Amino acid sequence: MAVAGATEGRGGPDFSALPEGCIASAVSFTSPPDACRLASVSSVFRSACDSDAVWASFLPPEYLSMAHRRAPSLKELYFSLCDEPVLAGDGKMSFSLDRHSGKKCIMLSARALSIAWGDTPMYWSWTCMPNSRFAEVAELIDVCWLEIKGTISSCMLSPGTRYAAYLVFKFAISSYGFEFQSVEVGAGFAGDEVGKRERLVYLSRDSNTGRRRTRRRLRSMPPMYAPAEGNGNYPKERRDGWSEIELGEFLTKEGEDGKVQMSVMETKGGKWKKGLIVEGIEIRPKEGI
Repeated sequence: MAVAGATEGRGGPDFSALPEGCIASAVSFTSPPDACRLASVSSVFRSACDSDAVWASFLPPEYLSMAHRRAPSLKELYFSLCDEPVLAGDGKMSFSLDRHSGKKCIMLSARALSIAWGDTPMYWSWTCMPNSRFAEVAELIDVCWLEIKGTISSCMLSPGTRYAAYLVFKFAISSYGFEFQSVEVGAGFAGDEVGKRERLVYLSRDSNTGRRRTRRRLRSMPPMYAPAEGNGNYPKERRDGWSEIELGEFLTKEGEDGKVQMSVMETKGGKWKKGLIVEGIEIRPKEGI
């Protein structure tokens, strides 16, 4: 049966005959990618799909006030927030949107993290880097005890969403101590020992590529020290020139607030380490969810 107000065409109902407001109302219940695809149906659909009425439904309410300051339309504001994170919290945090879902993404800068001996110049230094979104990043000078922790309230994130936390970092040219050295990472709600799963990862790619170049060395190493392959145990390159490694994942729930704890630890190996440059920890919706 044809939708009321739609006219019958050769191939079925012509939804372009519906009032633009009706189309916009229906599209607002879809997703940003769907709205972009539906805009190609006709000029009427394009006008409806590009309207503020549609894109207001994809934006978190607190972001709507930015519209006139950052973009002439809510659609442009949406994609601006996807591509250009907004600094907040005295510049120690950034907000952006996931392009596919419109869910909130937050990145805590190194200054917003708790870094053991982070304010001791002989162990860590604070510097600026041209390709960082933050004014300062932390560079490891020399430690044998690596401990980085971050916390965030789940009410700052989108409810009903599975998130993952990522350490965003790179290495200085003179770095050492991370080759074949596993690091313990984790993310989850405070007090939820069952939900918080800690695992071992490798921050240095040499732990992986070196496996092929130094087979003789690896054969002489005890099996427990050989780097594990796959399962996200090695960092990935980001489009912004940094690297990232997943720390863990967690699920936010509607109407619930809790403290999410994230950690990066290497305190058992006893090796001195140098050259790790930390930009921060990013929390964003888990891919594929």
